[in-house]
Amino acid sequence: MHIHELTTNQEIGEYVNELEKSGQNIIALDLEGEFNLHCYGEHLCLVQIFDGTREVIIDPIAHPELTMMNEIFTKRNLLKIMYDASSDAALIQHLFGVRIASILDLRPAVSLLEYSSQSLSFVLEKEFSITPVNKKKFQQHNWMRRPISTEAIEYAMNDVRMLFELKDRLLGKLIDKSLLDQYILQNLYVQNGEIKNMQKDKYKKAKGFNRLRTEQKKLFKALFIAREKVAKEANIPPNSVLPNKILMEFCQSRNSGASSIGSSVGKRVPVNLKNELLHDFTNILQEHFQRSI
Repeated sequence: MHIHELTTNQEIGEYVNELEKSGQNIIALDLEGEFNLHCYGEHLCLVQIFDGTREVIIDPIAHPELTMMNEIFTKRNLLKIMYDASSDAALIQHLFGVRIASILDLRPAVSLLEYSSQSLSFVLEKEFSITPVNKKKFQQHNWMRRPISTEAIEYAMNDVRMLFELKDRLLGKLIDKSLLDQYILQNLYVQNGEIKNMQKDKYKKAKGFNRLRTEQKKLFKALFIAREKVAKEANIPPNSVLPNKILMEFCQSRNSGASSIGSSVGKRVPVNLKNELLHDFTNILQEHFQRSI
């Protein structure tokens, strides 16, 4: 099937109008994003749509001016079949300040039906004997890289193609097991629940943070914020500047000098930013140990 790319706001608007005129009020929707893996920050890299007939992609990295994407996301009378929509919804809220409306999230259905694995690839293989192609190759794919290869686009479209059929299969099973009402309630919870703030208190999500003592938590937060600043300036993932594990170990030690951490700073960090980081760390540590006296 031919994959059509929408490259202008006019084309997106025409596509939405065509859906409406044809009475097509349901699409399958999936997103590919970057989450501090290859560069700094969170980015929407690709939008994949299947409307039952046409396969469509939108590339917001190549075309950052495509504000009409929001028309698709926020259109209330356009149902979006998605799978595990929470992270995608959080990304759209974070980047564009809008909420994806009218989601039919199939993940709660899979949970209610007690599949042994909740991953979409497992469910598709279980239901349709579809084995993911090149899954391992694309698990940590850099979706920021342009141009996107034909193979990568094909991989990205594979899951969204099957969401219509998966919806019918899962809803049928829910009806058979008298679980449809529970599913409707859980899907509404996805619709109306609070969307997590991707930026708020990111340091608290670091593994081991909750086991730190109060003063150690304050130190970790300060070091974490200083590292974030350098990562943003260098446009590299924060863990490529200094892994959380190193920050955590440093907070748990009684080491009062920042120089000892210098050898752990990533090689991708420019010398001037490395020096800036160590300078900030030195000031933070001095304040920390003065409070501890």
